Amino acid sequence: MSVLAFLLAVIGFAALGLATDQHYRRRFGLLPAPARKRRLRMAGWALIAISLVPPVIGSGWIFGPVIAFGTVMLGAGAAFLLLNFLPSSGARPQSNRR
Repeated sequence: MSVLAFLLAVIGFAALGLATDQHYRRRFGLLPAPARKRRLRMAGWALIAISLVPPVIGSGWIFGPVIAFGTVMLGAGAAFLLLNFLPSSGARPQSNRR
């Protein structure tokens, strides 16, 4: 159950990271549309909220929240490392400066 919670947290934080202009441009080479940013933020928060459920189901109400918040913190760290240190997909960022 903790692995599922960790994966949901990583994907959720990655979605929140991609909702920012800087990370989205680095990965896809263009700025995200406002509607796409809104959907990424909503999906990210929903996945983080859902990632709290499996540890509580697996370990109960005593240790479940502790494990849940630990996996959320690990997921945030993993998403940070993936977004900042994984090489970009080769999409060249379009700059507005001349």
